[in-house]
Amino acid sequence: MNALDQVTEAIATYGRPLWAAHISYETRQQVPTQKIGELLAKAHRSPDSVTRADLYGDLKVWCAQNVYAEVTVSMLATVSGLSKPSVRKFIDDHGDMFKKVEKRSWEVRDPKSDRALDKK
Repeated sequence: MNALDQVTEAIATYGRPLWAAHISYETRQQVPTQKIGELLAKAHRSPDSVTRADLYGDLKVWCAQNVYAEVTVSMLATVSGLSKPSVRKFIDDHGDMFKKVEKRSWEVRDPKSDRALDKK
């Protein structure tokens, strides 16, 4: 098995950044950096290396894709993998992304378009 195949298999199996621990330094050096970058761009993130910042980032992306959806803390906790108190703090910290609809539900908003409408 050549070096490129070994690196490709390790990235597919272990994801980033853990793939590097399973391939020797010499093997990694045989593969062009540009090719490794292309493979890593498509790779999944290793579950052991997911941080809270990653979960918050994923939640922001989800909200951007689900504008005008009515959500609850429990729903966002399930979607994001964060705890309910963390989701409540996220909602409080990002008040421009959420509009309270009822006692325990919010509507996801697009802050950029809301600001553009306010300027008109």
